[in-house]
Amino acid sequence: RQDFKKKRKKQETTPALADALKKEKTEDKSYDKVITKEARTKKGLITLHMVKSTFYMEIPVKLMGKPMLFAGRVAEISDNKDVVAGQMPQDPMLVEWSCDEEKVYLHNVISRSVCDENEPIAISMERNNLKPVIRAFPIKAFSKDSSAMVIDATKLFCADERPVSPFIPASPFDALFGMKKMKGVFKADLSSILDFKAFPQNISVKSRVAYTVNGTPFTAVVHLSMIQLPDEPMRPRLLDPRMGYFSDRKVLYSTEKDQSEKIAYVNRWRLEPKPEELERYKKGELVEPAKPIVLYVDNALPAKWKKYIKLGIEDWQPAFEAIGFKNAIVARDFPTDDPDFDPDDIRYSCFRYATTTVANAMGPSILDPRSGEILEADIMWWHNVISMVQEWITVQTGAIDPRARGTKLPDDMMGDAIRFVACHEVGHSLGLRHNMMGSWTFPTDSLRSKSFTDRMNSTASSIMDYARYNYVAQPGDGVTAVSPHIGPYDLFAIEYGYRWYGLPTPEAEKEVLYDFLNRHNGRLYKYSE
Repeated sequence: RQDFKKKRKKQETTPALADALKKEKTEDKSYDKVITKEARTKKGLITLHMVKSTFYMEIPVKLMGKPMLFAGRVAEISDNKDVVAGQMPQDPMLVEWSCDEEKVYLHNVISRSVCDENEPIAISMERNNLKPVIRAFPIKAFSKDSSAMVIDATKLFCADERPVSPFIPASPFDALFGMKKMKGVFKADLSSILDFKAFPQNISVKSRVAYTVNGTPFTAVVHLSMIQLPDEPMRPRLLDPRMGYFSDRKVLYSTEKDQSEKIAYVNRWRLEPKPEELERYKKGELVEPAKPIVLYVDNALPAKWKKYIKLGIEDWQPAFEAIGFKNAIVARDFPTDDPDFDPDDIRYSCFRYATTTVANAMGPSILDPRSGEILEADIMWWHNVISMVQEWITVQTGAIDPRARGTKLPDDMMGDAIRFVACHEVGHSLGLRHNMMGSWTFPTDSLRSKSFTDRMNSTASSIMDYARYNYVAQPGDGVTAVSPHIGPYDLFAIEYGYRWYGLPTPEAEKEVLYDFLNRHNGRLYKYSE
């Protein structure tokens, strides 16, 4: 099997390059004639050039067949009815490059089927999961050391196509819920590439795309990122239906089973001990993960609320400390002294603020679809969330707290509400789904008990519920712990998804995880969306 893989890789790359180099000798594909002295150039994973209005990519041969993620994020927008600045309207694409003697091809990689690559059926898997070509680019020139091919990629980054489009694709459910998403007519003559950067592991391109929407001008600036993924994906973790995680569903093929099997991989960050601290971790000591989760907090957020949002982010630290990781998730301000920092760059996870009338927040994340690894998260905080939580506080706690009855609530009371909403959305960015069983786990009479509410310090077993505030407590009960916080289920869920076992395969973890779930089968650990 390994010999077959090496042979196939050689056939895909080396002869294609050799033929192309021979062709260069007979055709006029001089590098200097394409990439002229007036070119603006940025060097990195892929060297980028802008010659007048033409955008060139100089793609190394060594990137052929390497998995990459291609994503688009709206950086600025003229009408935020459906999409706000900072949001990704569409899921990123898993892509690969290939070449022959004439062209470079961009492929969409489909990763819904999996099998052990050492089994004979892996050959059939490849035959029946061909990577479709989505773009073909004529080779314009070769780098001077013959290690890369130059293509005109202008239309890849400035066209009415995924992932450049700033519109959310239509859904069959739109009509059911009375929704009509925006769509427009692309105006190529009004669209252009504004800027570009290249880094060791990724490139980023900023394009202005113009449309007409219902006869009205519409413009968005879209930040496009293409980042190289690890050759070896994170080891997936199998999802048990008793757990509330977002997941990637796969079809598993194996010679040991008579039929295919539907499985799901937990969506989670890659939290692993540093190699030099592995033995300490195994002994139960607290260690910092090799790569912590860092969330950058938008400078556009009102200053008096930022500290509460940071607290909401880092409220998850005790859950990770319980499984051996300290400082696993940290909050930082947007760095003003780092010229490479860009909140729209796929390398950075951010807590974003949007001026819109929507009273909501959300915590989506970007995945490596091969393994379920969360690579980046973007929590969107819409302006009117503040008014929404103020209504909750007044209506739900006004009976027992006189401070909640005014038209303007104290900053510490509002801050606590902002903190809990931020914590809930961060839970989503960690991979957790809503757990509507959380409010069921606390009996009604217990919510009127001061001793119970002080001990649990929450209104439900999970902050991922929609439990809101304690509106059950009555005057005279003496209850003061009235807002939702991280509960027993949340600690349980983080342990399921993130404890590091160091076992070689997802299947090897099954028995350990099954035993863990069986030891947590009480009322407090129930899940239902």
